[in-house]
Amino acid sequence: MDDYGTGSLMEEPEDYYPPSPPPTRQTFTMQSGKAVTLHLVGHSSTEAHHLWNGAKFVADYFEEEPARVRGKAVLELGAASGLPSLVAGILGARRVVMTDFPDPDLVANMQKNIDECDGSVEPGASIAGTIDAVGFVWGADPEPLLARLAAPDEECIRDGGASSTAAAARTTTGLQQQQQQQQRPKFDVLVLADLLFRHSEHGALVRTIRQTMRPSPDSAAYVFFTSYRPWKQDRDMAFFDVARAAGLAVEQVAERKLERPLFDGDPGDLEVQKTVRGFVVRWPETTGGY
Repeated sequence: MDDYGTGSLMEEPEDYYPPSPPPTRQTFTMQSGKAVTLHLVGHSSTEAHHLWNGAKFVADYFEEEPARVRGKAVLELGAASGLPSLVAGILGARRVVMTDFPDPDLVANMQKNIDECDGSVEPGASIAGTIDAVGFVWGADPEPLLARLAAPDEECIRDGGASSTAAAARTTTGLQQQQQQQQRPKFDVLVLADLLFRHSEHGALVRTIRQTMRPSPDSAAYVFFTSYRPWKQDRDMAFFDVARAAGLAVEQVAERKLERPLFDGDPGDLEVQKTVRGFVVRWPETTGGY
């Protein structure tokens, strides 16, 4: 009993708060017939507990033309289960970095999907050495992501020559550091699946695209999404205004009408909720510097 004689009056019963929903599992079947098992966290404030329309559509889009990812370096933002990253790995991407908010449960769940998918690829093939699961906040310093693209010998130099690297850094000017970062290997393909409803983060997403996408008109950021809140569709689309203002080119490349919306009973235009659109964001061909 405490000093005021209240006993356990102020203690909350064990079942006072509802338990967190348990993790779920879904299966995505590729057009080839290959089944990809996807684990999803029970609940996430970043909405990573859903398998979104955009992720499924962009995965199909890659499989329709595997050259979009084959032999390329791929970065996925806000990956949740990481379906597009897994499919890219299966289709022969050279390197894939799957990212979501740096929450240990989210990163562990992405790694679990990589591990289980690796166990089901065709004999002789492996994606475990190709795909990394990493925590990342949109708009943050991309150096940890770009470092994943470093050649093995470069990694050895960086890890084994810490003292010489530090000494060189002290004599490197700000301009030289910027030039070195620009010379870093970058990603050929970015994936942004159903992220545009985060209106306040549009600027951060565009900044990450600019900082991580290889400076070539052949590079592409695939932005696939549904406007789940139809009355805010214009605000979703404002992302592309931000991208254009940052010097990027935007093109719609795909659209799919689903039989039913992802969330039954949600308010708003049902046809908008059933529509998934795909856009590509690129460096313009006329851009001289990136």
